[in-house]
Amino acid sequence: MAKTDDFGFEFDLKGFTKSLTKIEKTVLPQAQAGFLNGVAFGARRSLLAYAEKNIEGSPNAWTKRGFVVKKATTRDPEYSVEILPEQAKYMQYLVNGGERRAGDPGATKYDVRVDSAPESKNRFGNAQRHYLGRISKKAKREQDKRSKLKARRDKLRASGKSVEVATWGAQKKSTDSGIFFGRIRSTRGYWQRPQQRGGKLKLLVRFADAAKYDASFTWDDTVASYVKAADLQKMYSAEITRALKKLNGG
Repeated sequence: MAKTDDFGFEFDLKGFTKSLTKIEKTVLPQAQAGFLNGVAFGARRSLLAYAEKNIEGSPNAWTKRGFVVKKATTRDPEYSVEILPEQAKYMQYLVNGGERRAGDPGATKYDVRVDSAPESKNRFGNAQRHYLGRISKKAKREQDKRSKLKARRDKLRASGKSVEVATWGAQKKSTDSGIFFGRIRSTRGYWQRPQQRGGKLKLLVRFADAAKYDASFTWDDTVASYVKAADLQKMYSAEITRALKKLNGG
């Protein structure tokens, strides 16, 4: 319905009301959902960046995939940043604290790694990625080599020959690490043998039956810091503009 005022201007109130209704029902919900999802994915990026600095050895691809966003929609304007259930079993000790025991997520079925040598750690004090794997492989190679040498010595001894050529000292090269897994007094872990006779063993990785954790991953504070630093007005304005262009076929 058009109206004419005293000055001769004609207003299409029906068309104007229709446009407002379309904006209210289409543009605003789309802008709101887009804005909330922008905040959610920004918070996720902040959490992943925080994880890179605070998770021992930095998070692997599997852990990163666990950080997910439940997106807001025009019908359900709520979002959340979550950790998938399997990854949450590992992350719970960092977020909430608690005691990790052998067999728990993040531990082996035999023990829990609780510390490693200073040179194995990055600038954040966390163990370098794949460090434990490299150490365990070296220990396995030495164990296999020593087993073969023992079998060779037994054979030489049985034939009445000298076993000197089959001793570890005779076979050892300067590049051999001399690493083994075992318990020395009350400490269980991977050890490096001394390079010279009479030297001291060096503990590379220490294990225990359980390890206690304080809550060290500040999930809520990290999200709050991101939201506080973000330009929310600019983000929302950008979503309004995007939704209006979509409405107008742009």
